Amino acid sequence: MSEKPRFRESFGVFSPKGFVVMVFPSEDSADKARAELLQNGFIKEDVIHYCRDEVMKEFEKSEEHSVDPVQIGQDLAKVEVYLDYAKEGSGFLVVRAPKDEQTRSALEIAHRYGLKYAEKYNRLTMEQVA
Repeated sequence: MSEKPRFRESFGVFSPKGFVVMVFPSEDSADKARAELLQNGFIKEDVIHYCRDEVMKEFEKSEEHSVDPVQIGQDLAKVEVYLDYAKEGSGFLVVRAPKDEQTRSALEIAHRYGLKYAEKYNRLTMEQVA
């Protein structure tokens, strides 16, 4: 079994450019959404399921380093949002969808599984999309 990729970073800051971070009510709903995304043209390497513990570990690390000069661009309010969802037991998908049509398709599928929150990371901006 191959190792899951680490969260994408730019200069130490969480920055999955071209990806949509999706939050679901549970691990199970995230798994089901992932399965349907894979059945509808998304490839395995572009639809990564992170469990709550992985999310908490990564974002707690971001909080610990929030005073580092390189972390200035990290939106700590967003870190708190993701940590709160993880503490509630939410499931997470990080989906590569650089084109608008891919984003729309992924969101349409994700909504069927109770999508709670989604954010797309563009080149220079973050956009809440659900």
